[in-house]
Amino acid sequence: MASVIKRINDYNAGIPPALFELKWRALRESPFGFYRGTCHLFAEDFNKLYKYKPKVKSWICGDLHFENFGSYKGENGLVYFDLNDFDESILASPEPEVCRFLTSIIVAAGQMKIAGIGLHKTLHDIMAAYAATLQAGKALMLEEEVAHGEFKKYFEQVNSFDQQSFIAKRTYKEKGALLLKPDNVHFMSLDNSRKSAIYKGITSLLDNNERFRHLIFQDAAFRIAGTGSLGRERYCVLCYSKKKGKHYMIDVKESRQSCYSNQIKVKQPHFKSEAERINNVAYMMQFNSPAFMASVNIDDKWFMVRELQRVSDKMTLADFGTDFSSFSAVAKQMAVLMAYAHIRSSGHMGSSTADELKQFARKKQWQKDIIELSGELAKKNIKYYREYVKVE
Repeated sequence: MASVIKRINDYNAGIPPALFELKWRALRESPFGFYRGTCHLFAEDFNKLYKYKPKVKSWICGDLHFENFGSYKGENGLVYFDLNDFDESILASPEPEVCRFLTSIIVAAGQMKIAGIGLHKTLHDIMAAYAATLQAGKALMLEEEVAHGEFKKYFEQVNSFDQQSFIAKRTYKEKGALLLKPDNVHFMSLDNSRKSAIYKGITSLLDNNERFRHLIFQDAAFRIAGTGSLGRERYCVLCYSKKKGKHYMIDVKESRQSCYSNQIKVKQPHFKSEAERINNVAYMMQFNSPAFMASVNIDDKWFMVRELQRVSDKMTLADFGTDFSSFSAVAKQMAVLMAYAHIRSSGHMGSSTADELKQFARKKQWQKDIIELSGELAKKNIKYYREYVKVE
């Protein structure tokens, strides 16, 4: 069997040297950081250990761990908290999605030094919340007006964000022009030819959107973000609207094949590109789509194009410290959001109906199996992390 180092190297072959170092540093930070950045290991191991034959089909985001939920501003101008990363999305069944999330809870609990009865109860509570929501068969949303506990604090924080102040922190002035800061933390510099290619690629997209029509391009930079997606081409474009007197940031992210593509034996619908797949699945699974979402081809590569919003934020493990009680409460609500997304996308493009998902949720054996498998995969993650840190 190939070593975990070889599996990681093979999957990340071709990453530019500067990004190679950034990604490897991110994977070394913690077992959870390693888990975030190696969804391909999870996909391979899940398929090998579970060997399931999907009884129902569901759209899944594919990489649903604790830190892949977050906020964004929808088309109606309201802020939502929901699933928000669909790079690995695929038509499968709910089991890998639920297992990916539960495994992340176990890995996080390990960093919090939590084990035993407390963790066992949390896992079963999360599974129960997910199954009960599927059985209810109605997809709702997490509303700011009735949010409480950690979510209430989260929404209050997000609402205090200011887009123009956010842009000011990421830019600097040179000879009167506003430019993106190439600090090697958020952005890396680009040569002018690449900037021109990006501008050319997204011009028609922006001109066809009433909100972004006639924007002036001021600068572009390579954007550093995420862990699993580190190594993909990703850019930030700084624009200015004379009409509105405002600056905007546009995120341009390379799309690639889902890491489950060679693992999940379910016939997939046809999409013209991986970017179209990602955007379409996000549209189906989220309660309300982000204000601007499109895809574009630049130099024979497909990219997802979205506005980079200041309200786009995530809950992280660091927000909870050692407060496992609050962490568990949030995780249970996330399980409900996961079920909402599966119900919302049911009956679309080959997925099972809501009634079929209800029947699936009543069965107990798969739930027990997934909880047990999550424990095994969490142990594998720790083993892989130790092997990786030792060698690298």
